[in-house]
Amino acid sequence: MTPDHDLSRRFGDAMADRQLPQSSQAIVLAVSGGADSLGMVALIKSWYARLAVEHNQPLPSLTAMIVDHGLRDDSTTEAEQVKSMLESAGINTYVAQITDTPPEHGLAEWARKKRYDLLTAAAMRRDAVLMTAHHADDQLETVEMRLSRGSGLRGLAAIRPETGYLGVRLIRPCLGFTKSELARAAHLAGFDPVLDPTNMDQRYQRPRLRANRQWRGQSGVTDQQLMSLCDLSARLMEQADQSISAMAPDMFSLYPQGYAVMTKQACEAKGFFLIASYILRHMGVKPYLPSDDALANVRARLLAGDGAVTLAGCEWRWDSRNADQVIIYREPEVAIAPICLPQGHGMFDRRWRISYPHPVKVEAIGAKRFAQVKSYLPHADHWPRRMARVFWSLPVLIDENSKNLAHLDRLVLDDGAIFPHVKKVENKSCDEFLPDFSIVRFLGSRFFGA
Repeated sequence: MTPDHDLSRRFGDAMADRQLPQSSQAIVLAVSGGADSLGMVALIKSWYARLAVEHNQPLPSLTAMIVDHGLRDDSTTEAEQVKSMLESAGINTYVAQITDTPPEHGLAEWARKKRYDLLTAAAMRRDAVLMTAHHADDQLETVEMRLSRGSGLRGLAAIRPETGYLGVRLIRPCLGFTKSELARAAHLAGFDPVLDPTNMDQRYQRPRLRANRQWRGQSGVTDQQLMSLCDLSARLMEQADQSISAMAPDMFSLYPQGYAVMTKQACEAKGFFLIASYILRHMGVKPYLPSDDALANVRARLLAGDGAVTLAGCEWRWDSRNADQVIIYREPEVAIAPICLPQGHGMFDRRWRISYPHPVKVEAIGAKRFAQVKSYLPHADHWPRRMARVFWSLPVLIDENSKNLAHLDRLVLDDGAIFPHVKKVENKSCDEFLPDFSIVRFLGSRFFGA
């Protein structure tokens, strides 16, 4: 059986709003095995079947990814059961296991990060969009959680239909569906959901909100009121972002080398908080934005003449050659952990999307290696004093197989690349090179999270 006509029609409209299938050749589905994600699978199968009849062009490939967090004794067995169920329905399915030891505190956030690291890496490898089954009930819970924390308009905009997450296009076509509607779609498709007991564990905030929903309704705060608040906040923030974006480059500029410049006029303007938050979201060093109070302190110190201020993992420093602008960049003295990418795809320092055809190690270039290549950089002699610090956190790809680098004796990069015309750098143990724009990309120029 397939989902009823109304559910299928509404899902098709949601996919069309995201310009699918035209905008992507591949889709990765994040599937937990619960009724929500299985309902999404049922809806996308129905959508796919209709497209196969209506379209003559090739359709996007579909891949389901199940992440086994290893937090329960039966999680691996459940993951394999869900995989078998999806493959029987004709969906290519993979199980990814998290083998790291979970922390004693912050388990939910740890699991979320690990899950999305695996999901986004899978989407990168396939040049795919990532699709999750967030639904209207999730949206309501998110608004309630953020209200309780005193969030501003951006927080109250809650879950958006599409965002950029770690360099991957993340879409949520089920936001217009309730949890019960997705469960019905899964049932009609013949799927048998698994039950995760953590979804009812009152130690976590979301299960507590679900349990208290009836009480909230009796207090006079309705679901519709919360959704209206969410929609209004989203519209206002979209308009604000459009206004801030229109200020560039008069007020600020974002550069693909991973830094930003803000004018003194922007520092003094009433819109400083919106401009600074916009820049920091694009810089992506920290997962959460600082408070307005913290930003106000930075502005006061800069305008008082402080040479350098740190906030949100970034250093804010007056340009020594231009007294009317502030340079904002990753704190160079903070140790950036190297990463190993067995399949060549992943994220470095939350800011750089790595896509390399071989297993690779990624490190920050650091002061010493940067000094080796600085002579190859055009206009380096004209940089502001201390400008080199801006680039010490740039990624360097290290490939121990020198044969992979045989064609990279000299890198001639596209316009806006990290280092135009940089030669390969070598040391005794391995070959290193500064990657070209097609291999590693600063996300601030293309993506920002909600």
